[in-house]
Amino acid sequence: MWIARPPFAVLLALLPLGCVQTPPGPPLCAADVPCAAAGDICVVGRCRPKKDTSFAAMDARRLLLFPDAVAVVSSKGPSGGGEALPEVVSLGSRAAGETSLLLRFEVPVAHAGEVASAFLVLETATSSEPPTEPVPLSIARILEPWRDDFVSWGRSPRLDVAEKAGTVFVTSPSPIRFDVTHVVKRWAQRTGEEHGLAVLADDADPRGVTISLGVVEKRGPRLEVYVR
Repeated sequence: MWIARPPFAVLLALLPLGCVQTPPGPPLCAADVPCAAAGDICVVGRCRPKKDTSFAAMDARRLLLFPDAVAVVSSKGPSGGGEALPEVVSLGSRAAGETSLLLRFEVPVAHAGEVASAFLVLETATSSEPPTEPVPLSIARILEPWRDDFVSWGRSPRLDVAEKAGTVFVTSPSPIRFDVTHVVKRWAQRTGEEHGLAVLADDADPRGVTISLGVVEKRGPRLEVYVR
């Protein structure tokens, strides 16, 4: 059962950023940083063989999914979901403080074997300025049920230890894609223990990355799932 907690408990839920795990699958990379293995290139934030330059299998069918629930938890900036959902969220911004974007998707896949690949897609807000330095983003499992219209800085579901998702650079184009294939495969197992994911970053940049939530610009977070 999800209960309200005081702000210090929410802060503890965000602290795993200090010990961020490395996700399974191909190594993370960036377009301007070469992959360690000879012959590999960076494709959608992961090192892949040159022969595998497509991030989706040729015989896969794309599902474009929008979240069933979206909410923002921020120590200094706007928080909330439902009718209180902010237009944008600043991740990694000092002014916004400790901030996470909570997302829950319903994935219509019968079993994990059908998932060929999956990507979380985020759009930067049109009028936003880029970060002054690269901003590493992480994702974390949400460990308990939550309601988007009940989320605030003092009421937030517990998060698992965060894992690296990728880095947003000063010149990164929008939309931004992160490989979350292993996450969606886990959701497809229907264990009853999956309640979505949180996107978060250390608040170390003067600007951070300003993500549109689709309230005004209609370009909110979404999930691309490629199935066979």
